[in-house]
Amino acid sequence: MVIDYPWYFVLLCLLAGAAYAAGLYYVGHRRFGKGVNALLAGLRFVAVSVIALLLLAPVAKRTVHERQKPWVVLEEDSSLSVQMSVDSSFSLMDLWDDLTDAGCQLSFNADASNVEQTDLGALLDRIPPEVMAVVLSSDGINNRGQNPTTVAERLGVPVYTVALGDTTPRRDAALSNIRHNRIAYLGNSFPVEITIGAHRLKGRTAQLSITDGRGKKVASQQVNYSDNEFSTTISFSIPAEVKGLQKYTIGLSLVEGEVEPANNVLTFYTDIIDGRRKVLILGNAPHPDLAALKSAVESNPNYEAEVMLVENGKMKVESDMSLVILHNLPSTTHQVPKELESLPQVFVIGTQTDLPRFNALHTGLEIVSKVKKSSEVTAVYNDRFSLFHYDASDGEALEQLPPLDAPFGEGKASASLQSLLIARLGSIDTRQPLVAAIAQGHQHRVFVWGEGLWKWRLADYLNNSSHEHFDRLVSQIVNFTAVTDHRERFIVETERHYSDNDNIVVGAQLYNDAYEPFNTPDATFSLMGDSVKGDFDFSRSGDGYSLMLGRLPEGLYRYTARVQCNGETLTTEGSFAVEALHLEQVNLTADHALLRSISAITGGKMYYPDQLSELCDELSALKPVIYTHTRYSELLNLPWVLVLIILLLGTEWVLRKYYGEI
Repeated sequence: MVIDYPWYFVLLCLLAGAAYAAGLYYVGHRRFGKGVNALLAGLRFVAVSVIALLLLAPVAKRTVHERQKPWVVLEEDSSLSVQMSVDSSFSLMDLWDDLTDAGCQLSFNADASNVEQTDLGALLDRIPPEVMAVVLSSDGINNRGQNPTTVAERLGVPVYTVALGDTTPRRDAALSNIRHNRIAYLGNSFPVEITIGAHRLKGRTAQLSITDGRGKKVASQQVNYSDNEFSTTISFSIPAEVKGLQKYTIGLSLVEGEVEPANNVLTFYTDIIDGRRKVLILGNAPHPDLAALKSAVESNPNYEAEVMLVENGKMKVESDMSLVILHNLPSTTHQVPKELESLPQVFVIGTQTDLPRFNALHTGLEIVSKVKKSSEVTAVYNDRFSLFHYDASDGEALEQLPPLDAPFGEGKASASLQSLLIARLGSIDTRQPLVAAIAQGHQHRVFVWGEGLWKWRLADYLNNSSHEHFDRLVSQIVNFTAVTDHRERFIVETERHYSDNDNIVVGAQLYNDAYEPFNTPDATFSLMGDSVKGDFDFSRSGDGYSLMLGRLPEGLYRYTARVQCNGETLTTEGSFAVEALHLEQVNLTADHALLRSISAITGGKMYYPDQLSELCDELSALKPVIYTHTRYSELLNLPWVLVLIILLLGTEWVLRKYYGEI
C-alpha cells in the first residue's frame, strides 16, 4: 500500500479507531460483559481505522503478468508492378488462414503502396512496436521514399519477405523519364528531354514522336536499339504556339516482341504564357543594388526587368511597363520622371534620396530629417503584416542578414501603411519601417528605407546556399505592387499541375466592396475533364471556401466557379493538369535482392509463394510474450474494501442485537 502522507498518519488513523471504540464501549454506559465488550470494541476499532485510512487515499501496488499471443503483421504490396506480374493472383489471405489456425494474433494491411508507386520504407515505418514479426509480400520494386532496408533495421523484429514478380528482364522498351519546362512563353521554344530504356531489343528500330493537344506532330526522331541493355536521352525543342495550359503526348512506336505497350506513351503539360510582365528598375546612379534587384525580379518567370539610369532628364519608358522600382529617387539632381507617376512604385530610399522632394510626392510615408547622415539598421519581422502573405520562416531568415544603410530621420506614416520589416538600430527595436507597404484605392506602393540590398542577396546565399529568401521578398513586393489595375472579388486557388496521386483541394475567397473576405453566399464549382465531369458545392472554411476533389485521373481539366453576391453573379474560370506518374510501368523487373537484404538484416528470411507452408511453420513456432508491469489501484475503488466495512459494522450490529441492545 502506498500513501502520499507521512507514516505517522497511519498511527493517527489507528488511534482514531481505538479512541472511538474505547469511548463507545468502555467510557459510555453500555456493558455487555467483558468478552463481548472486547469483541464489539475490536470490530468498531477495525471499521473506524479502515475508514480513516481510506480518507488518506491509499493506493494498492501489485505486479501483473499478462500472456499475449504472437502478433504478426502481414503487409501486401498492391502496386501496379505487382498486378502486372505473372503471380498477381497471389494473396496473403491464404497465409492468414493458416496462421489463425496456428493461434497467432494477426494484423493485415493490403494498402502497402499506391497503385502508381511503391514506398516500402513508409510501409515499414508505420509498423507498431509491439509486433513480433512482419510478413511483406512484394516484388521489391521501390520507386519512392527512403531506403526500406534502413527502416526495416530500426524495427528490431524479423521481417519475412515473400518474393513476387520475375527477376528476368522482359523484352521491352519504355519512356523512363521526361524533363520539360512547366512554363513557356508564346512564340518561343522550350526544351524537352526524354530518356528511353530498352531490354533485349538489339538491332530493332522505333520512332519517337511528340504531338500537341491538337493532334499535331511537333517533333520526331528515329531510335536505333544498339544494345540489349539500351539507354539514351533525346532532346527536342518544342515551339510554344498556343496560349494556355497545353497537353503534349510522347509516343514510342512498338516493335515486335514487346510485352508491355503501356510504358511507350507518356503525357506532360506546359503552361504557355503570353509574355512576361515588365518591371523598370530606375536608378539615380550606378549601384550594385540594381543588379541584385534585377536578378531577384527575374527569379519569378512571370516578370522581366530592365535597368535604366536617369541621365540628363532624358529617358524612354515603354508603355507596357507594369511597375517601376525607384532607387535613390528623387535625388538632388533628378526628379521622378512624370511619365512614371501613373505606374505602381517601389521606392528604395538611400543616401542619395532627396527627402524633401520625396515627401512632396505624398506617397503615404514622410521622412523628416534635420541632419544628412545615415545609420546601419537590421530587420525585425512583423508577423502582424497583412497586405500580402509572407512566410514567417522567410522573415526569420531576413533577420539574420547584414544591416542596410538608412537615411537618418523620423518617419510619419499614413494610417494604412503596414510594416513587413521594422528597423533595428543596434540592439534597439525602433518603430521605423524598414520594408513597408500601402494600398490606397487601386494604387499600391512599397518602401524600402535603406540601401545595400545587394548585401542581403549575397548573405542569403552564404547562409542558406540559395537566394530564395531574398528573391521571394522581392517577388512578393513586385506581385503586390503590380496588381493594381483590378482586384477580383471572387478568387479560386488551384495549382496548375497535380499528379494523379495528389488529393486535390480547391480553395476560394470572396471579397465585399471594401475588399474584406466573407463566405455567406453559397458557391459552386463545375469541373470539366476528359473522363471526369461534375458540379460540386464549396464548403465554408474559415472566412473562405474549400472543396476536396480527391484524386483525379490523368488529363486536362477546366473549371467554372460561381457565387451570387448582392444580386450579382461572380464567375471565375481556370484550368489545371493532372499528370500520371507512370513509375510502376517503367520497370517491371522484380528486385528480389532488396527483399533478401531486408530479411537478412532483420533476422528474417525470404520465401517464394510456393514456400508459404514453410513460412507458416516458422511463424507458428513463435512463442507467446509475457509482459510484466506494475498496476496501481486506489483502495477506495476496490469493492472488497466496501464489503469489509459493511461486514464489520453488520457483525457488530448483530452481536449487539443478540445481547439485548440495538
